Amino acid sequence: MNIKTYTQSNREAWNEVNPIHQKHNPINLKEAFQAIGFSTLDEHITDTFRRLGLQGKRVAQLCCNNGRELLSLVNLGAQSGTGFDISDHVIEEAKELAETSGLPCTFVRTDVYDIDSTHINQYDLLYISIGALTWLPDLHKFFGIASTLLKKDGMLVIYEMHPLLNMLAMEDEPEFEDPLKIAFSYFKSDPWIANTGIDYVGNTTYESQTNYSFSHTLASIFNAVIQSGINITEYEEHPHDISCIYDHVEKEEKLPMSYTLIGKKS
Repeated sequence: MNIKTYTQSNREAWNEVNPIHQKHNPINLKEAFQAIGFSTLDEHITDTFRRLGLQGKRVAQLCCNNGRELLSLVNLGAQSGTGFDISDHVIEEAKELAETSGLPCTFVRTDVYDIDSTHINQYDLLYISIGALTWLPDLHKFFGIASTLLKKDGMLVIYEMHPLLNMLAMEDEPEFEDPLKIAFSYFKSDPWIANTGIDYVGNTTYESQTNYSFSHTLASIFNAVIQSGINITEYEEHPHDISCIYDHVEKEEKLPMSYTLIGKKS
């Protein structure tokens, strides 16, 4: 299948699940973002952005979901934010959050492979967070577009799940025997195909729109970033889980669970 077949199906799946996420979200984000300095970001990535500097920076986030992380960055001091996501429903929620909070954020409903040229060379910081890369069938095309959004010397920040976790079965999967037992190939090239829902907030299952996700090796991520014209300046692996689905593996304290990659546009 071509890219559009994958991304359009995923668009429908995310439109389907976001009302479920809203129902199970333990935080009233509309109220929370009216507080000065409120943030949904964890301590690690907050410290990372503060070290890089947020003041006066224009920030973009690709696959921004309902905008909570981008709004957090602006609430922590960024000049403005622009978020892009394929889901109509999450973008509507993000726009409502921006309006009620008064934070200078703009949200664009688009396939990230179709971001228009008005955004070229516009941003000082580009953020990609947990759960974004797995939905992307072509990393080289994605990072090629991402690189064009950055100004010269602009910074890319990725805070993602470690690809090693894609080798492990979830507790409710038939392949599961032990938290650390390898069940799948690290080099899996065909997509994961699912239709039991993507409710990682309430952990419910339902008969859902078929959705497609993809395993990417660290090498494929690094090469796609480098070949886009972004130089990797930092890479760090972490023992903590940011996916909300691998806490049973984190308890083993034996594998890298997440990573931070920072790059600079040459």
